[in-house]
Amino acid sequence: MDNSRNFSENTVGNNAIVNQGNGNHITVNAEHEEFNRWRHTKESGVLWIKGDPGKGKTMLLCGIIEDLEQNSQNEHLSYFFCQATDYRINTAAAVVGGLIQSMLKQHPALLSRVRESHGNGPKGQLDGPNALVILSDIFETITNETGLTNVICVVDALDECITDCRRLFNLIIKTSGRVKWLLSSRNEKDMEKGLDQVPQKLILELKQNAEQISTSIDEYISHHIQEIDALKDDEQLQTKTFDMLKSKAQGTFLVEDVLEEVPKDLENLYSLILDRTEKLGRKGREACQVLLSIVTTAKRPLHLEELLVFVNSHWKENKHFKTTYNLRDIRDMAKDCGSILSIREDTIYFIHQSAKDYIVENAAQRIFPILHQHYKMFETSLEAMFNVLEYDIYGLKDPGIHIDEIPPRDSSADPLFPIRYCCVFWVEHLVSGYQFEGFEQEKYLKDNEKLHSFLKEKFLCWIESLSLMRSLYPQAQNALQKLKDLVKSYSGDPSIESEASQATNSYRDSETQGLRQFTIDAHHMVQSIGFKCPKMAS
Repeated sequence: MDNSRNFSENTVGNNAIVNQGNGNHITVNAEHEEFNRWRHTKESGVLWIKGDPGKGKTMLLCGIIEDLEQNSQNEHLSYFFCQATDYRINTAAAVVGGLIQSMLKQHPALLSRVRESHGNGPKGQLDGPNALVILSDIFETITNETGLTNVICVVDALDECITDCRRLFNLIIKTSGRVKWLLSSRNEKDMEKGLDQVPQKLILELKQNAEQISTSIDEYISHHIQEIDALKDDEQLQTKTFDMLKSKAQGTFLVEDVLEEVPKDLENLYSLILDRTEKLGRKGREACQVLLSIVTTAKRPLHLEELLVFVNSHWKENKHFKTTYNLRDIRDMAKDCGSILSIREDTIYFIHQSAKDYIVENAAQRIFPILHQHYKMFETSLEAMFNVLEYDIYGLKDPGIHIDEIPPRDSSADPLFPIRYCCVFWVEHLVSGYQFEGFEQEKYLKDNEKLHSFLKEKFLCWIESLSLMRSLYPQAQNALQKLKDLVKSYSGDPSIESEASQATNSYRDSETQGLRQFTIDAHHMVQSIGFKCPKMAS
């Protein structure tokens, strides 16, 4: 038999590949011919599972991963789950780095081979602009030069890798002759185009039609119905819920008061949930709006302590509401938002990427102007940093201490923990909020006003905080580049020459600098730190 035919491009319905799972995932059908060709042939290649949102791609991959782990044939399995809403796991560098980390944990002996080929140099640069290049080289070394065979790499939600995805495609194509890749994504042209050059691939499409979705979802629905508080001790309601959710095949679990109106598609579902929040009392309605506006605008999922900073800031001047909220209040607010938000390990998430997509694309103007929310989050971040940041905030009393020598702190004892998000993303919110028509430019961008005062008093404290959070590079450099460009755009003053001719090797007297020159010199200083001391970049 011509083995190259085993990976010819085929499309099949998912009803042929899935069986019942354990309630948390879907398992693969052991008799599925095409899957077995990919699974058992010695040749490598790509198996691509694609489908619309909420159709079970992640559940299916979880089932396949469990099957591979339980029935290993001397294979070396690594996997990574992308999520567009979390900047830590939505880049190609994060994907490749995660796969490498998994390989090294399983085979520590590979580390010596990596060090032999790459030395210790990359350690401090894996968060820098060349991170993906370095990680790709390491990945190729492991899969090509170490003798490691039967490598299987699984990447879920490839479409949610929003940074350098095309370069990730190149790595997949380059290594598909010796690595078996299992990928999942939505039905998107970019995904199809990116994988077009793969010579050996099999495509499994999870059809949108509910009749073609495997009845294995029954087990999944039944398992989770048992965990819904509103349905406990009510067998009749459990049965009714099961029948409804099964007929809709949405994989979304709702509380009792929305079951009768559950729609046929996800967008109508999200619209229904928002309609219900608007029918709450004034306090509940505004709580939902505030929470959704913050979570939607945030650049990554927020820990509840971080979220609390923005919630308290929103209502501190509102006489109709409490002036200070706690974590229990935040959890209650999330419940008022229906099924659109969930809290896991004290971090708040949208229940699905499609939920955030819907809010951003269809509901933002209905609930809140997105640019205004960016402006408010910038204001809150600036105020929070001004109030919290101080020199030697950890009380180390040793400015020369190596970052790796600083003992980890419990979140309750870490003064930076609630404002971590503020420290990293305040400039991004400023840049977006600047486009809001109500942005008070003179209040923030004029010399000696709020932003300038913050930088003069707290700039070095901010740099210290980013270093302690291991976010100095590239976050600080990128932030200062954006800030410099924004201030330049606002000032429109051509009298200041290029930063190369103006910047000095020493930090200028901040008390005599204008805001624009301050941003130029600050950016140059952080660039110098990253270039001269790459270990500080970590």
